[in-house]
Amino acid sequence: METSRLVELIDAHKHTYGVSEAELARRIGITRQNLYLWRTRGLRGLPARATIDGMATELHLPYVRVLEAALRDVGYLDATDGFSGVLA
Repeated sequence: METSRLVELIDAHKHTYGVSEAELARRIGITRQNLYLWRTRGLRGLPARATIDGMATELHLPYVRVLEAALRDVGYLDATDGFSGVLA
């Protein structure tokens, strides 16, 4: 299974800032188990706006970048969709 784009963003942040998965999940506003499921089973549905907003804030990324990753993970966007930069 391909790694979730959201998980890739989370892993990059963890590597850069040295924060634990449990602490990062808490800061984002999700459970550690939820993050574990994203990692092992992939994203099953689009997270709530508040979750995406919390991720963008905690990961120091634009909201639209996190939203795009989530949309690609759940299949609303694919490689041919030129979403990046549309709202930037």
